[in-house]
Amino acid sequence: MNQVDFHLQLNHNDTWSMSRLHFHDYYELLLPLTSPGNIFVNDQVYPLRRGTLYLIGENTLHRTMASGFHARYVLHISRPALSELSTPQTDFLQFTKQSFLRSEMNNEQMIALIEHFQALERNKNDGSFGSDIRQTMSLLELLMQVAPILNVATAGEAVPNKDFLRVAPILDYIRDNLSEPLSLDQIASQFFLSKHYLCRIFKSATGFSVMEYIIYSRVLRARQLLKEGVSVQQAGEMSGFADNSHFIRTFGHLTGTSPGRYAREYLRQDQVLLAQNKS
Repeated sequence: MNQVDFHLQLNHNDTWSMSRLHFHDYYELLLPLTSPGNIFVNDQVYPLRRGTLYLIGENTLHRTMASGFHARYVLHISRPALSELSTPQTDFLQFTKQSFLRSEMNNEQMIALIEHFQALERNKNDGSFGSDIRQTMSLLELLMQVAPILNVATAGEAVPNKDFLRVAPILDYIRDNLSEPLSLDQIASQFFLSKHYLCRIFKSATGFSVMEYIIYSRVLRARQLLKEGVSVQQAGEMSGFADNSHFIRTFGHLTGTSPGRYAREYLRQDQVLLAQNKS
């Protein structure tokens, strides 16, 4: 078995709020150890609570917004890693069909899951004989603990918020018109709002700006198009970037790689997954 691609962290902050939206090419298992605030994901705001397990999918736009002390376990694991750890009988990829899941646990489940996270943290691969196998075994035991919890998970109810109800149609409009020119003036006019009021309620409801949401959503759309085999220039144009060089710069700034390299890496990973599924 090859080295499994995952990363585990125990993070804690006196005050914490993600400075910006983000997304990534792996799945995130998030276990809050405190109940600090909310999480924005899939154009909705959900409570971020101790005793709830969260699964955030690859290429899913999200941002946590905590108030006060925030402690959490965060496990990042790639789709190829989940595929490699799966068998025909035990398929961990079955939980990756949804971009966001959360499941409230009882106290016994919570304690058991924390113990599995702690065991995985202890069994790091330090290069010594057998440490890689111990690490993989701990990861498998954690995933086996998580599986029945995620099996009954849904996104659940969003946090009721008066400002967010006003903003929801604007989020829908932006998402449906990403390929078109979008500006604050144009969006404000579309909804018969002043530009100042639009910016204020959008920031209040979501925690970020209108233009930040547009840029991140366009890059996500471009990534999906690149996966589908669309050329770099077409992906930029179809995602609403009027200038190809601006698209390449923005894509690189937010993802750390160029659109062309991203497409090639995805094709390579896809071929690896296909080979694993055939073996």
